[in-house]
Amino acid sequence: MRPEIEPQTLNAFVDGELDALNQRAIEERMARDDRLRVEVAALRQLRQNVRDLADYHVAPEALRQRIESMVPVSAPLSTRWSVGKGIVQHWFDWRPMLVSFAAMSLAVLTLNLTWWGLSPNDRLREEVVASHVRSTLSQHLVDVASSDHHKVKPWLSLKLDFSPPMPESLLPGSVFLGGRVDYLDSRPVAALVYQQGEHVVNSFVWPTPAADSAILFSAERGFQIAHWSRAGMSHWVISDVNREEFSAIARAIEMFRSEP
Repeated sequence: MRPEIEPQTLNAFVDGELDALNQRAIEERMARDDRLRVEVAALRQLRQNVRDLADYHVAPEALRQRIESMVPVSAPLSTRWSVGKGIVQHWFDWRPMLVSFAAMSLAVLTLNLTWWGLSPNDRLREEVVASHVRSTLSQHLVDVASSDHHKVKPWLSLKLDFSPPMPESLLPGSVFLGGRVDYLDSRPVAALVYQQGEHVVNSFVWPTPAADSAILFSAERGFQIAHWSRAGMSHWVISDVNREEFSAIARAIEMFRSEP
C-alpha cells in the first residue's frame, strides 16, 4: 500500500506551492490512482467555490455586548473589549474552516458520483483539459525546449516506450516550442507544444490498440478539443484558438506522416 499524502502537502500541490520534484511525484501518482485524482479535483473545485461563493458577515452589536458581558466587570473597558474582540475573531477565524469542511464533503460526494458516471472518453477529456490548464498556469510547457524535432523526438523516445509523430509546423505563423512527458489515460504520454499567435496548443499522443477513427471535435470550458486514432496512435489536441483556426490545426496534425 502507498503511504497517504499529508493533507497540507495535497493542499500545497493544488495551490502550486510544492517544488518541481514533489509536484511531479504527485502528478505521477495521480496517473495511477483514481481516488487521488478525485480528491485533487474536489480540492480544486472547493478552492474555486470559496473564491466565488464565500461571504463575510460583520458581527452584530448584540453579539459584541453579549461577549463583553462574559468578561469580569472589574476589568478595564479596554481589556474587556480586547478579550471580547479576541473571542469574536477566534470564532470568525474558524467559521470559514467549518464551511470548508462541509463544502469539501459535498464536493467529494458530488465529484465521486459525477466522475464515475462519465464515459471513458468524457473522463479523458477532463484529464486533457486539466493537463492543458496546469501546463499553462505553471509555466511548465515543455521539458525540452527546441523548435527542432531532431532534438525533441530522441529525448521523448528515451523517456517513453514509443516514438511520437512530430510535425514542426501546423499553420503559417505557428511555432514548435518543444515537448514534455505528461500523464493521461493512466500512462505517460507525449505532449507536443505549439504556439499559434498568442495561443498555446497542446497535442497529446500515445499508442493505442484502437482502429483508425475520424476526428471528433468538441468544446469544454472555453477550449477547443479534437481527438482521433491513426496508425496505432491516439491523438488529443486542445487550445483556446477560435474554432476555424483550431479545426485547421487539428487537420494539419492528423495529416502529418512521420519520417521513416
